[in-house]
Amino acid sequence: MEISICFGEREEALAGGYGFTAAGAWRGGALPAGAAGLILDDRFLPDRQGLAAARQALAGWRGLLILDFERPPSPLLSALARSLNGARTVLPPAWAELPHEAVLIGPWPGSPAFPLWLEGQRARYGEGVLDAAPLRASAVPGGPLEPWPGPVPEPGFACPGLGCLHRRLPEGRIVFWDTRETLRARLRAAKVPAIVFSADWEACGPS
Repeated sequence: MEISICFGEREEALAGGYGFTAAGAWRGGALPAGAAGLILDDRFLPDRQGLAAARQALAGWRGLLILDFERPPSPLLSALARSLNGARTVLPPAWAELPHEAVLIGPWPGSPAFPLWLEGQRARYGEGVLDAAPLRASAVPGGPLEPWPGPVPEPGFACPGLGCLHRRLPEGRIVFWDTRETLRARLRAAKVPAIVFSADWEACGPS
């Protein structure tokens, strides 16, 4: 899957697919010379040999290293994170006590307002890299926002409060969604590096 990281108006490629096999071995080929960073997942946990191989493979990496970990902190992965002294490591919030350059925050759930939400994240974690998944949510009037898995009910109308588009369905529920234009505007306002998956970007429709 293609992944990009945006630094303001500049966009660079990230390389994914690094991690461990179900047996605990290191999963990853040669490190890409032209990538701005690597993404390392925790789909499977390493064994000690896999951990040693990962340390060796990543020892010379001096770019961005995003540890896209969804599991709670574990001893071997914590040891790996601590050993990455040369890399510019980005960690998820649950791992933020370990050495890092920035914390991977988001995606924004749509509430509270984006500037207020981002300010709270910065106050809690300091420097951040934004998981910039586009907003896809819905709510009954007066109710909380919930994820919206269905197609967006085009055409949409500007929603200044959320900075996206919205439309009321016949049964009364309101759907909110991002286009490429609204997502770009949010990223410009954020003024922090932001990760966008190509599939998410394509789902936002044409530019």
